[in-house]
Amino acid sequence: MSSNCVIERIQPEHYIDIQELYSNEKVRTYLGGVPQESYIETSFRGMLEAPFPNIYFYISLKTTGEFIGLVSIDEYHDQEMYELSYQFLPQYWGRGLAFEVLTQVIEEGLNYLNISSIVAETQTANRASCRLLEKLGMNKVQVLERFGQEQAVYELRKTGDVTRQIIAISSGGFSQQTPSFIDDYILRQINTNERIKICFIPTASNDAQGYIDKFYSAFTHCEATHILQEDMRDINIREKLLAQDIIYVGGGNTKFLLEKWHAYHFDELLKEAYKSGVILAGNSAGAMCWFDICFSENKNNDYEEYNGLGILSGTVCPHYDDQERSKLFDNWVENYSTVQAYTLYDTETLHFNNEKLVAKIQSY
Repeated sequence: MSSNCVIERIQPEHYIDIQELYSNEKVRTYLGGVPQESYIETSFRGMLEAPFPNIYFYISLKTTGEFIGLVSIDEYHDQEMYELSYQFLPQYWGRGLAFEVLTQVIEEGLNYLNISSIVAETQTANRASCRLLEKLGMNKVQVLERFGQEQAVYELRKTGDVTRQIIAISSGGFSQQTPSFIDDYILRQINTNERIKICFIPTASNDAQGYIDKFYSAFTHCEATHILQEDMRDINIREKLLAQDIIYVGGGNTKFLLEKWHAYHFDELLKEAYKSGVILAGNSAGAMCWFDICFSENKNNDYEEYNGLGILSGTVCPHYDDQERSKLFDNWVENYSTVQAYTLYDTETLHFNNEKLVAKIQSY
């Protein structure tokens, strides 16, 4: 169930809100513009009378009852496929509500319809929508022209028994302790009789050699490897990532890390590895990077916000023991009342399964 929103079937009394949605120029920017009122009336009547399996959801805020958007699952262009569609009012963009609602609708829709996949189509020019679909775990499977515009088709398939895991560490691990409780905890998540394959990504430290040496010293009992920035251009890098059991991201400068990953499109490979079941772990910068928003130091040691990979909703503040950091973080996060904000003391670690928090661990 959605924690912030009410998801209900469309009803006749919802027409005024739907009319407002369809008449909003920002909403309709990539949807062919604002239609005539007769089209809106016909479309709304079609929603009310739509036969199974087509279903239309009216979305509102749980706390205030305010209407925020429309989501639907219906048959896809006369094919034996089902399409996810959505429109949200602009004042609710960027708050994580669309991701929350669509996650719930997809999960229940796949089970309700007893289908193995669902598609979504958006203009390639609508980068925000493309990022949202990618964050939902959908993969781009086709680019085509429709309605005079280039469209990207995304698909999400049921993942079966694959469990997606992220372990976000505030501090500690092999860089500070050997043996390390939290590193042992990470390794215990892998059930295999073979040597565990673990790969270190030291980008945030600008590939510091001393940091890499500590990694190899700590994981001598594993099949250990690492990836430098220069390796990210290698044509075999995708194959190397997908072969791992664990990807371990080191600490350092979070903004530098994200900029380098984005430049090499390495962030997309990490997301693909995550979806395939490779465990993502990391401390400090290697904990923050997986979230929607990061708040951390730049190269001038001033704090600022920037986008993370968006695999996990919200934001996290490691090293919350530090009084200056915690004060600045608390002041900053007041501007994001609907964003899930996690705080971690240096003895604490978060463990997520399938993007849901399952444990908060005391490391030492």
